[in-house]
Amino acid sequence: MKEIIKYPKKYWAGGFFYNPVNKSVFLHKRDTNTKINPNKWAFFGGLNEGQETPKECFARELKEEIYLDAKDKEIIHLCEYMNVELSTYRIVFYVISDISEKELKLGEGAGFGWVQLERIQEYDITEKTERDLKEERGQT
Repeated sequence: MKEIIKYPKKYWAGGFFYNPVNKSVFLHKRDTNTKINPNKWAFFGGLNEGQETPKECFARELKEEIYLDAKDKEIIHLCEYMNVELSTYRIVFYVISDISEKELKLGEGAGFGWVQLERIQEYDITEKTERDLKEERGQT
């Protein structure tokens, strides 16, 4: 029997693409119109709407931000925890992919791109993005 998880009424769900062949992640550059972490590199994601599940929220955000349709079976759970700074529950996913940037169109934000994990320190990434990528690499 599948375990039923009860999430708070409002939560943040998001994530990234991961290419295990060249050990890179596909991230989103936030624009200056956002109150939280402007101009920083981060995961795709946002707050849930209505009764959608965390996976549905992440998939909707991918569609809004880069016009990509992610299938439920492609979305892999990474971690979840309370983001105490924002008083918001955070659920993080990833999708194994090698999609070309040319196949995507920017819907929100300042940009997007593949980042080699070994070069991640060269990017101005958000604190939570850095924390969660360490989780992905087993460094927490």
